[in-house]
Amino acid sequence: MRAVEIHKYGAAKDVLIFNQGAPLPEPGPDEIRIRVHASAVNNIDCAIRNGYGSEFFKKRGLFELPIVMGRDVSGVVDKIGEDVTRFSVGDEVYAAPSNRGCADYVTVKADFAALKPGNLTHLEAASFPYVVLTAWAALAVHAGLTAENTAGQKVFLPRGSGGIGTFAIQWMKAWGAQLVTSCSTKNIELVKSLGADEVFDYTKDGFEGRLNDCDVALDMLGHEMTEPVLATLKEHSGARYVSVVSPLMQLTTEHGYDKGLEMYEAELADRQTNQAELGREFAWSFMQPNGNALAKIAELIEQHKIKPVIDRVYPLEQLVDAHEYMESRRARGKVVISIIKPE
Repeated sequence: MRAVEIHKYGAAKDVLIFNQGAPLPEPGPDEIRIRVHASAVNNIDCAIRNGYGSEFFKKRGLFELPIVMGRDVSGVVDKIGEDVTRFSVGDEVYAAPSNRGCADYVTVKADFAALKPGNLTHLEAASFPYVVLTAWAALAVHAGLTAENTAGQKVFLPRGSGGIGTFAIQWMKAWGAQLVTSCSTKNIELVKSLGADEVFDYTKDGFEGRLNDCDVALDMLGHEMTEPVLATLKEHSGARYVSVVSPLMQLTTEHGYDKGLEMYEAELADRQTNQAELGREFAWSFMQPNGNALAKIAELIEQHKIKPVIDRVYPLEQLVDAHEYMESRRARGKVVISIIKPE
């Protein structure tokens, strides 16, 4: 089968290899094999290609070189493990595997997949899994938002025109949130069309010092923007800050796994203590595989409450170009990879 791999870390043009003789994966007892029709590129894919988190992932036994790229898939089940009851051969599904999506076939645990939204093509469906599960872990798991308690809460999503933002804006609005975001001038109309109630233009005044009454903030900026995003939250109200940008991978890469993990846990505890004194909660969040979450979002998509936002589509053979475009930071929504040409 075809697959795009890396055997070393580095720039896309130097390390991405198009392998036409990759081995066909076989599903385990609790897995399904998917004939992949489409995948996508996320910022995390580019980061992993550059060596991000390599020490952490290797130590945890998650993956190491060589790596087949891609963390989004939409396709058709072509084989199931002996213990699988949720799916049948021929089902159209979408999922977020831990890499391995930019290939003709991929295996995933059945519990980590869901039926593809019936009103979407595979190209459209492939734009969702990774951003859905990243946002779900942050907002539903860590921030505790549900379909029942989100209405009326003021949620801040900086960087709203990217892959996570364009999804999360629509999702939070579907659940009734008052939604605030930030973006550049050229993307204001896009985020407003997705449901944003208030938009700050970061190329002009930005949100710093102008927003301080939010109940929840999903930080997709991190680093030097952590404190400004924290300052958007109400004090002494139980407001929740959740960031998808944590120092864990950088610390374990620079200081080794054990020391880096110790430093990460110490910094997290310190930040949680400081925010607790202000009556706030603090968390760093990571994507979690969750087929039930994908199924719930599929319902909202089929109700036309969430739509795909796709910037560009590249064929598998042009994954280098797709990575380079993603790294240009110009993408509005998702960059999708076509594995099987639509008929």
